[in-house]
Amino acid sequence: MPERTLQGPGSRTNGTKQAIFGAVLTLWPMAVAWANPATVDVFANTRYSDNIDKRASGNEEGDFQHRVGLGINKTSDPGTCETAIGGDVAFVTYQRGTNSDEVSADLDASGKCQPNRNVRWSARGSVRDVRTTTQAPDSPANRERRSFLATGPSFIAYPSRLDTLTLDVEYQMTRFQESSDDDSDRLVTTGRWQRLFTRNLNGGLALSQSNIEYRRTEEELTRRSANGFFSWQRGNGAWNGELGYSWLESEQGPLVNDSEGMTGELGYSHQWGQGTSAFAQFRRSITDVSSEVDLRIPGLDLNLTETSAVVVTALNVGAGQQWTGRTRTDLSISATRSDYEASGTTEDRLSSELALSHKLTPNLTGRGSVGYAREEFGESGDDQRDTVRGQLGLDYRRTRDLTLNASIGHETQSADSQGARDYDENWIQVGVRYNLR
Repeated sequence: MPERTLQGPGSRTNGTKQAIFGAVLTLWPMAVAWANPATVDVFANTRYSDNIDKRASGNEEGDFQHRVGLGINKTSDPGTCETAIGGDVAFVTYQRGTNSDEVSADLDASGKCQPNRNVRWSARGSVRDVRTTTQAPDSPANRERRSFLATGPSFIAYPSRLDTLTLDVEYQMTRFQESSDDDSDRLVTTGRWQRLFTRNLNGGLALSQSNIEYRRTEEELTRRSANGFFSWQRGNGAWNGELGYSWLESEQGPLVNDSEGMTGELGYSHQWGQGTSAFAQFRRSITDVSSEVDLRIPGLDLNLTETSAVVVTALNVGAGQQWTGRTRTDLSISATRSDYEASGTTEDRLSSELALSHKLTPNLTGRGSVGYAREEFGESGDDQRDTVRGQLGLDYRRTRDLTLNASIGHETQSADSQGARDYDENWIQVGVRYNLR
């Protein structure tokens, strides 16, 4: 199956469509916020980078990135209908024109209405910036906006006091700013039996089918899965998991590709008192590049220029420690493998980050982090890239509603393959955030 192609940078020049979409993104959360009580912030920041698009040494280009936006956080009271929305929407401009002005978002919304115990209607959506191709560094020139929407009914029956039967029918839509070949519509039907075995243990069985259509390429995928699942609370620890089998068939004209295998996940989280927590999760999924699987797996970037079907294997571990009322550290480690079986491409990533925050005074907090990532492309590992980054910052709460922040950082990448780039980036950022309500 051929690899996907991207539109060139010039495709971002449609200012009218971009402005309209940006206005909708900005006004929609604002209208929701003012209709019901919510936390609403306005913010502005300026970031200068001496290598804004992380180009190879000798081709660096510096620029100022200005960002102005709105932040919102709202959760409705429990009732027949419940809604939640949270995140930021911003307009981004580049002073020296290295990249096109655009709307950036990191926004999640969800809602459900349940008029009676047997019927429920749910909706959820997200808008965020994603990496376009994993073969290039994560920079403004290699990011695009992805919009996701899912909605549909659930029909619920209660054969006994301990058993629940659920039928979910959900329509999902994914749209990309640039990679329109990956725009997709899907209908997901899931039947589920769940039983409460004890007060702390529940589990069951699920059957699911997804019919997926890629709008531009006319590729059609069918995904079927059968699995058992459980959730177990034991003291201060919680286990959850599922194990099953999945089939994914991809059809595009005369080309047909099949993927199948064991899938599932196993996760554990633990809380020690009020100060220490840790988690671990292993997951294997057979999915496609327009799905939202990357939202559930930290450290995963899907290559939008690759073929659609992908097998993802991931391990994530992390820990947090509140040393005192003023000092906290967090550590996260992620290892992922993406197998694009139709093209035979394999991508491996190992990443880690250590973050520290310390309250210097009642109004001033210092923070810092260091991170490392290794990316390998191909089974042989000949194409290998190592990235190291670090940053330091300060947050100053001038009043209850006004916060000032500043940070500096450095990132460097070294690559073994001839096609990859070595680069260095130094940056500095200052910003302000004000709470309106």
